[in-house]
Amino acid sequence: MLIIPIQPYSTRFNSFLARFFVDNTPIRLYKNRVVHGVAGYPHRPMQVLVSLWDGSNWATDGGKTKANWTQAPFQAHFQDFNINGCRSNPHSPNKDCYSTKYWWNNRNYLQLNSHQMRELAAVRRKYMTYDYCTDKNRYPIAPVECHDHEP
Repeated sequence: MLIIPIQPYSTRFNSFLARFFVDNTPIRLYKNRVVHGVAGYPHRPMQVLVSLWDGSNWATDGGKTKANWTQAPFQAHFQDFNINGCRSNPHSPNKDCYSTKYWWNNRNYLQLNSHQMRELAAVRRKYMTYDYCTDKNRYPIAPVECHDHEP
């Protein structure tokens, strides 16, 4: 069995962007581009979901690296959840959730800072093997959310 040491994961989400961190290093950035016609930015309460899927025909070095199913069963353990949020009803959203009285809506959280941007770029260079925004074989015309993509 493959055992990976416990690492802190965090998601920081506001109406501008969702940031995903491992060991306090940004690994994914998802901007709210609704004003540019991109649908899909989360507008519902956040939840934690875990899934396992086999993308080894396309997502791993163009299908060159296959999933190693001999390592199954795959298990995950989660602990120490800390949640800061704003209560809201999906049928009557709490507009107060967008106010700067919440730390996640302050200027420092509208984008990654320059140090975090360098870290994100380094993570992408070292670990990212597939990016659908740059996959011209599958998407000859890039999906709309990729038009101002930051590689």
